[in-house]
Amino acid sequence: MKGAQRRTAGELPEGAPARRRIARHLADPLYLTGYYLILGTGVSGVLGLAFWGVAALEYPPEVVGLNSAVISAVTLVSGVGTLGLSAVLVRYLPIAGRSARSLTLRSYALTFALSLVLGLAAALSSALWAPSLDFLNDGWWLAGFTVAVALTTIFTLQDAVLTGLRAAKWIPLENSLFSLAKLVLLFGFVAALPDSGPFASWSVPLLAAVGLVTLLIFRRLLPLRREEGTVDRRQMIDMAAGNYAGMLFDLAATFFLPILVANLTNPTQTAYFFIPWMTSIAIELVALSMMTSLTVEAAANLDSLRDLARRSLRHSLLLAAVLAAAMAAVGPLLLQFFGDGYADSGTSLLWLLAAGQIPNVVVVLGITIARIQHRGRTVLVVLAAQATMVIALSTVLIETMGIEGVGIAWTATQSALAVVLLATLLRPVLFEGGRGQAPGA
Repeated sequence: MKGAQRRTAGELPEGAPARRRIARHLADPLYLTGYYLILGTGVSGVLGLAFWGVAALEYPPEVVGLNSAVISAVTLVSGVGTLGLSAVLVRYLPIAGRSARSLTLRSYALTFALSLVLGLAAALSSALWAPSLDFLNDGWWLAGFTVAVALTTIFTLQDAVLTGLRAAKWIPLENSLFSLAKLVLLFGFVAALPDSGPFASWSVPLLAAVGLVTLLIFRRLLPLRREEGTVDRRQMIDMAAGNYAGMLFDLAATFFLPILVANLTNPTQTAYFFIPWMTSIAIELVALSMMTSLTVEAAANLDSLRDLARRSLRHSLLLAAVLAAAMAAVGPLLLQFFGDGYADSGTSLLWLLAAGQIPNVVVVLGITIARIQHRGRTVLVVLAAQATMVIALSTVLIETMGIEGVGIAWTATQSALAVVLLATLLRPVLFEGGRGQAPGA
């Protein structure tokens, strides 16, 4: 249609009735998958805040701080054990065809075994890398930590599998039931486990969640994949290697920070840091959800990458801006729910972290485009730069500014990386003319 302006699936006709516009919007898989992922994230976020709110009311700040550091450590070590395969599964399952079952099964087996080894090693050596958590190398903490790491790995991968199989509609239900189970158990463990109730109630439901979703994937979803696949193994391995190395840096930038705060301050300040930090991550997960949907759609149709990327960026920026503004407005009231100490010490930090989520959308898009284009080394460079800057700046600023220094470090890092990516990797995708395949795809 030369000379005619074509409307993409996500563009809505002006003047159309609101109901029709909404229906057309939701019919676009780019948005629908993103909304399923955002809904799952939102449910987890809201119930997660309720979980930590109950913990803050029922346990002393010292216990909340140590348990939050342990859970961060589980997530960190588990992330190492995933081998970065979440992004790989999302990128390649949509085009894997009948080989999707083999790819999923091998990913599960490899990462579960590796995570058991890593979890055990991390617990036994906790006195070396996190002196405040040296109790992990003894008693039931040793077994609980090790098993929790392995189960968290599979729990993380199965969301990627559901997304890659275009079955993200199951994720909100899965996350809702898991989060509710954690909350219920937290009430039950207050008297029975006064020192470890938050960790136990967070870990125990993992077993049921992993078991049920694994049955769904292998008994219902994967048998439907009967078409031939078109995965280039060399491209997949190259991307996976760079992505994994980069993901290790990303984990350090995200989940090592509570441990860093625990080591440089005290358990009470760690608790005051952890709630704003996890609340801020909930906004970042909105952008990650939309970009995950972008990966799935672009994997199946690389010719539409430029259009899909532009629409994803516009929509993600809008959502992130609205959520950041809402967080800035209600943040003090939200933290007050946890107690005066949380509000007094965490409000400014929450505002700083919320501001950093706007440029973070651009950073997440840059990483996503690199993954779509099989550019694992680019993923590594961006994530390594992010982790290095955040941790280095945080370490320096905590000494003089306390936990607010982490907020400044985070926001400054995201802003700097966003500028660099817009001038380099994202420039041909977002700013150069044409609707076809972006360079390098």
